[in-house]
Amino acid sequence: MKTRLQQFAVILSILSGAILATIYLAWLFYPVEINVLNLEGIVYMKAADISYNFNVLLNYLTNPLVQVLEMPNFSSSADGLHHFEQVKWLFHLTQAIFVLTIPILVLFFKQVIQKGYGPLVQKGFIWAAVLPMLIGILGLLIGFDAFFVLFHQVLFVGDSTWLFNPATDPVIYILPQEFFLHCFVLFFLIYEVLCLSFVWLTRKK
Repeated sequence: MKTRLQQFAVILSILSGAILATIYLAWLFYPVEINVLNLEGIVYMKAADISYNFNVLLNYLTNPLVQVLEMPNFSSSADGLHHFEQVKWLFHLTQAIFVLTIPILVLFFKQVIQKGYGPLVQKGFIWAAVLPMLIGILGLLIGFDAFFVLFHQVLFVGDSTWLFNPATDPVIYILPQEFFLHCFVLFFLIYEVLCLSFVWLTRKK
């Protein structure tokens, strides 16, 4: 029972780590996204100004010390600020889960993996890797637009503030669905690599 709880915490660590890696890598490579998605032509702003506003947003979302969101070139409605506040809370929850589960991951590696008990827990990591694949197949079947809506409806039950109105929250212009598609693909790759790495580590008795 103890080992199963440890394994669940390890999977949470992998999941939260993949989410955080996706956030920070998307932040790092956002200037590339500006060029690929031609955001300069959409909002008629220089790439440097777009990046600066995006940096302000991501700093607000990821930094617990920043409590006010004020983007210099984009106004925000009450609904828009409410949604970003919810996202900020989810980001901080993910950060907390990752920090709290890292010691358990290290302990699990020493007590289970290194001692050769990996095959006993391998099935759990296989399922952890397969489940997102099934979700990904669902996304391919229904299309990313429908999947994106379903994702927000599940994550923000009963709250429609994520449906930004460009007239009141023009920041949505520099956060197109194509950008989120790239983020989802990046998360999927990172998560699967981490999960399959644990499957590989547990193969030896």
